[in-house]
Amino acid sequence: MTSKNNGLLECPKKDGTKVEGNNINALPPNQTVRDLIQLFNHPEPASVPCHGCTTNEAEYWCDSDCKHCFCSNCWDTIHGVDQYRNHRKLHVGDRPREVPQCQGHGDHSIQFWCEQCAREICSECQQTQHREHSPVEITAYVKTIEEQCESNLEGIQASLNYRSDRADKMIIEVEKEREFNETQVRETMQNLRHLIDRREETLLGEIHQVETSDKRRIEEHKRSLQGEQQNLIEQVLNFAVVSKDKRPQRLLDARQPFQDFIRRTDARLLELKPLSRIKNHIAGVVDLTNLRNQIENMKLEPVSRHRHQVVEQKITNSANSATLDLNSSQLTDLEMELVAKELEIRRTLTTLKLYANQISDLGAQYLADVLRTNQTLTNLELHNNQIGTEGLEHLADALRTNKTLKTLTLYQNNIKNEVAQCVADGLKTNKGMETQIRNVNNVPVPRYENPQLSQKIANNGNNARLDLYSSRLTDQDMEIVAEALKTNTILKELYLHQNQIKDVGAQHIGKALETNRTLTRLDIYTNQIGPIGAGHLAEALKVNTTLNVLVLENNQIGENGAQHLANALTVNRSLTYIELGRNQIGDNGAEKLAEMLRTNQTLQQLWLYDNQIGDGGAQHIANALTTNQTLKEVYLGANAITDVGAQHFANMLENNRTLTHLGLEVNQIKDTGAQHLAEALIRNQTLTHLYLHENQIKDEGARHLAAMLTQNQGLKELYLSNNQIGNDGAQQLSNALGQNRTIQVIYLLNNNGISNATRTNIQRQQPRIKFAY
Repeated sequence: MTSKNNGLLECPKKDGTKVEGNNINALPPNQTVRDLIQLFNHPEPASVPCHGCTTNEAEYWCDSDCKHCFCSNCWDTIHGVDQYRNHRKLHVGDRPREVPQCQGHGDHSIQFWCEQCAREICSECQQTQHREHSPVEITAYVKTIEEQCESNLEGIQASLNYRSDRADKMIIEVEKEREFNETQVRETMQNLRHLIDRREETLLGEIHQVETSDKRRIEEHKRSLQGEQQNLIEQVLNFAVVSKDKRPQRLLDARQPFQDFIRRTDARLLELKPLSRIKNHIAGVVDLTNLRNQIENMKLEPVSRHRHQVVEQKITNSANSATLDLNSSQLTDLEMELVAKELEIRRTLTTLKLYANQISDLGAQYLADVLRTNQTLTNLELHNNQIGTEGLEHLADALRTNKTLKTLTLYQNNIKNEVAQCVADGLKTNKGMETQIRNVNNVPVPRYENPQLSQKIANNGNNARLDLYSSRLTDQDMEIVAEALKTNTILKELYLHQNQIKDVGAQHIGKALETNRTLTRLDIYTNQIGPIGAGHLAEALKVNTTLNVLVLENNQIGENGAQHLANALTVNRSLTYIELGRNQIGDNGAEKLAEMLRTNQTLQQLWLYDNQIGDGGAQHIANALTTNQTLKEVYLGANAITDVGAQHFANMLENNRTLTHLGLEVNQIKDTGAQHLAEALIRNQTLTHLYLHENQIKDEGARHLAAMLTQNQGLKELYLSNNQIGNDGAQQLSNALGQNRTIQVIYLLNNNGISNATRTNIQRQQPRIKFAY
């Protein structure tokens, strides 16, 4: 280190401390490192008091009966006695570690940690007062904490390394910027000086040349004028001589020569007309004043903020949106400064689309800087740009502290896979992003779109009900519906029945239900989710706390699907209504549901019609209802239940005081089964609706039911249509109503053994018996 720094050692914290390489001791001691060395050399506390005298420092540990620490004097004193002389002596540092004891059970060692109570507990506590708190094994818990702390410390170290490297790079950048600016100033000024000197020399030469030329021309003109002047003087003298002569003839003779001179001179003067000249000046010399002002105003200042009208307009237009879409806009790093500024001030933005632009490492740095403090952005799309290793490192460093961003796309950039692996290794504090960085170049499958469906969801607005039934929707469409469920906080009822939804679609819906906190009803009947799809919905029911109604009729879930749902309903505390008709769950599926009913305390309606359930399944359901005190309505119509199954339900009714509706229509119940049910209802006053239509009940069964009605005061509606009841049975029921004021209606439609006359008579006597709806 000193050899590269002129023999000086510089403090790595860059606090300005420097010492010569041969004077290391002048540096202040590093207390943390010194404590670590002390810890490694002496794992135990430096001083352990003696058990004997309690004043001296202990030196030895008795590993026999004593199990105490002693100084050398006390050891010799105590262990000099015969029975102690053979005790095993160890160095105090080699004594066994103390095992902490439970505060509640002093004789039990600590084995578990209760997070809810934030305390260490023993196995006895774990089985008793902390049983509902889900305590964890303390060694594994401490190991997890250790790993988390180690991971966090490594993350901090990686962040410090990144920041230190970045600071070093910035110093180099500042130095290069200074060199560039100095060179630019020197070269510009030097070039100006050379240019001024050259122009000065050229202009002065041109001025001198013009002066010489103009003078020569003027002097030549002047000499011509002087010649004419001389000729004039001669003529004037001649004229003076002639004019002195008094002889007229002399003047007349001289007249012609004088006139010829005057004519010749006038012609010459026309040739020698007065001179004129165009003045010369230095064009542009005034502009040098402006140049002088520009040179005087030159100064070093920060680069002004970049402006981009298109970006600024898009930002303004999306001010009230959670998404800012700037993809395919030919944006560069300069524009990323504008985008980063927007991210810094807008707290509602969750999705930023910047793919297919010209963003490189500097642009990534701008975005990374703001991600360190942003707590709202969840989706950042940067694929198909020009980001390289340095840009990836900027983003990764920000993601060590940012836990809000869930999706980051960087494929189709200039990032090598091996670089991505190294960067991902340093992201242990953000597991979600670590995986995405590690797979940075994996191109995702194009997202499915259904504009009509998306528009319909958008148009639903603030309505609490969304109808999407009979729309030919598939599993892919369910992904769109699921995304809406994850963010919608108004929707309460969703109708998806009679579509083409299979198990994958059910999975999408299930994932959404795990986080949705507003939906109370889901209708998904007459689809094809099967047992696997039922399993996905069941997983959602284990954590969902708001769904009350689930309609899964006609989905081919089978007994395995029933098993999944039964498991979920043992922990679910919100579902009150579930419809599972036409799902071929059979007796085995019914058994699984029955096991659920023994513990479930929320479900109030269970629909199991047309499920191939026989007497065995009926027995399981009936036995469970003997103890269940919550379910009010159960419907088992269109199954294969006979008199045996009816007897099981009759036995249940002897004890159950919660059930109000029992549906056993369209089965194989005859007079004996009707008799069992009738005898039970003499004592049961809770059941209000009994559905027995479309069975095989005759007059004998009707008589038993009539006898029950003379004593039962709870039943309100009795359905006996489409049986084999004749005149006698119908009359018996009519007579019984004379003693029953509670029952509101008995349906006897399509019992062909009842004559028209009997119908007419009964309708006149007892209008509560209906022969038509």
